[in-house]
Amino acid sequence: MAKRPLAKRLLDRQTRLLEYLTSGDAIFSDECDVFLDATLQGIDRTLLHIEARFSHEKRMEKIAAVLPKTFALLGANRDTVVREFVETCPPTDIGRIENARQFRDFLTARWQRQPPTPRYLPDVIECEFACAQVRMAADGEPSVVADSTLSGPAGIRRKQGVVLLRTCFDIRPIFEGGGEGANPIEREVPLAIAHRAVEPRIFELTPEVFDLLAALEYWVAVDELPDAESLIADLAEAGLLEVRR
Repeated sequence: MAKRPLAKRLLDRQTRLLEYLTSGDAIFSDECDVFLDATLQGIDRTLLHIEARFSHEKRMEKIAAVLPKTFALLGANRDTVVREFVETCPPTDIGRIENARQFRDFLTARWQRQPPTPRYLPDVIECEFACAQVRMAADGEPSVVADSTLSGPAGIRRKQGVVLLRTCFDIRPIFEGGGEGANPIEREVPLAIAHRAVEPRIFELTPEVFDLLAALEYWVAVDELPDAESLIADLAEAGLLEVRR
């Protein structure tokens, strides 16, 4: 039987090595009797375990940097949740946002089977992830916007990078200094997250203003909103609206 080409064998070994290093066995077990794929025989298991733990901890640091309040609120369940996440969702990207998105999607699916504790945790993770998106959008925003305010007819649109979010609990106290000791009230809250100064700011909106901002994805002529000058000025001042004159 003909042997596989050397390049193919090396690729197979690299693939299996990556799969193993991101597995729960490699990360959480330091036992030498853990089954090791035949293609990895000859590699020091202790070194594999150290490398797996190091990579895992770096990944979780990235996620915790984006979702610190979520991690704190997971409490005693955190270790179990993290292990399930590792075994279910191998890394696909090195970026903080994409790893945080994976963790958010994993938790959202998990909470469909096991209701979260506390019950407002899904709102917290969505708001934290929205804040991260707003920061990322602000970091990529040019210091001077090209003549979008100078060209075309007068109009308004939702400011680029603003995230709209409806929550089932009023979780703003958690983001305004209340931390883990806050006790969010259960009520539907329309929120807008926008970048102000150096940090995202969370605004509670009326349902009507929320719906208006949701509809303003593209430029709309100002004369289509009669008697709204004061509202437009307030939304623009808050950084939620762009105005082209």
